[in-house]
Amino acid sequence: MSGKRNVWQTVKVIEEALDLLDRSCAATMNPAQTLAAMRAMRRLADRMCAEAAVWTDRAAKTCAAEKAAGTPLSDYLAVTEGRSSSEANGLVHQAGRITADPRVRDAALAGTVSPNKAAAAGAVLRDLPRHDMSEAQRRAAAERLIDQAAGGATTGQIARSADRVLEQVAPDLAPTPDGRAAEAERRRRRAVRERELTFVEDGRGSVRFWGRLPQMEGDLLRTVVGACVERGRGDERRELETLKAQRATGELSAGQYFAARTVLGERESRTTAQRQADAITDMVTALQSAGQVPVAGGEAPRVVVTLDYTRLLQLAVEAAATGLRPDGTMLDEVSVARLRTAVTGTTETGADVAASQVRLACCDAGILPTVLGQASEILDVGREHRLVTPQIRKALTLRDSGCVFPGCTVPAPACQAHHVIPWWAGGPTSLNNLVLICRHHHGVIEPHRFAPAADQWRITFDPDTGRPQVHPPRRLRHDLPPGPDAGEDSAHQPETETGAQGTLIA
Repeated sequence: MSGKRNVWQTVKVIEEALDLLDRSCAATMNPAQTLAAMRAMRRLADRMCAEAAVWTDRAAKTCAAEKAAGTPLSDYLAVTEGRSSSEANGLVHQAGRITADPRVRDAALAGTVSPNKAAAAGAVLRDLPRHDMSEAQRRAAAERLIDQAAGGATTGQIARSADRVLEQVAPDLAPTPDGRAAEAERRRRRAVRERELTFVEDGRGSVRFWGRLPQMEGDLLRTVVGACVERGRGDERRELETLKAQRATGELSAGQYFAARTVLGERESRTTAQRQADAITDMVTALQSAGQVPVAGGEAPRVVVTLDYTRLLQLAVEAAATGLRPDGTMLDEVSVARLRTAVTGTTETGADVAASQVRLACCDAGILPTVLGQASEILDVGREHRLVTPQIRKALTLRDSGCVFPGCTVPAPACQAHHVIPWWAGGPTSLNNLVLICRHHHGVIEPHRFAPAADQWRITFDPDTGRPQVHPPRRLRHDLPPGPDAGEDSAHQPETETGAQGTLIA
């Protein structure tokens, strides 16, 4: 026997070694030793990431997740590891690049090259005319890239080295001036095809966004944002000079000057990244103010804030009865009169109910809110129509916000309205039989017409809240993490839960 261990034995040894790690020695280390320990651990982490990539790629190539769990691999990673769909997709694609060439893969496994650099090298090797290259040339290209990575080249430098590598190992295949022009066109077409912009809530009150644009468009955006940033800096310098002049002439008192200087100082202290973020926001605001924001889906873009109906009604009735706002300040008489008129109820027979009686009813009566739009929209069209009405679509957007599949970040405008009980099976077109689902996950949760009992993803509705619940296949449930926080379920609802029966609540 060679002393080799299989994957299960190896994982056990590594886990036991980590469990036995004594970190108390860190207290006696000098800075050089601390850095050495950090670098050793990071090399070990890189090797483990490379090993994980090899197994991820094998799972992708053998369709292991589809066969064993009835779920595409990227979705399997998302729901079992609590990742977003984009992050899980990135891991699968990175694994494919790391393993694209056996020499690059082995360098990553040995710790000679980091996983990110190995992925960049694998992407370069894929782009080379490999079918026109000899085995010796392919080997030499891989070795050149590995030497670059080990020699300190950055991931970006490796990604841009395809032409130089080709000139070194296969000069007869290196592009001519005409070939370079054709390559530039090819890259342009690929960049246009791969353009993207993604938004996702970070759960901390911010919206993160990232993406990529073709070179010219990206340069234009960068130039415009940079111009806005520099204009802002110039405005601040001129404003400061104006304040100094007003202080010198006595137009501003000392207190007024220092108050204005404090406000200006807050703007001056912004980082370049903050200024660029403000520039993009200002550009969008300027478009909106100029009426240049296009109509989408039949109406202008808007931000929707959902309020609890009962709480809102109670606040309105309290204010009408007492004349006080929720913060304790007084309402003027006109506002009180208007509010009392607005909250005057109507019985089923058409009789008016005073605001004071509505207030009492809110305490213990059952409330059935009926919201009538300009056209008295109805949110259930039964079997009369298969396609959803605009009113149902609006209600779906308010309820689901985006694709309800766990980990998916596709927003509502890019989703389809899915009949939970299929139309062909007698399902109605109503809010309690519809969910928003993206094109990719529509195929994952669509019931099998000729195998309705198949073990696959399915959707039900919570009887209390009416919200959709996403249930994984039975064969996947043992891989789900225990407890809450099973992962993200949409771009607008980052929190999900895993119930005792493996239910992911959308």
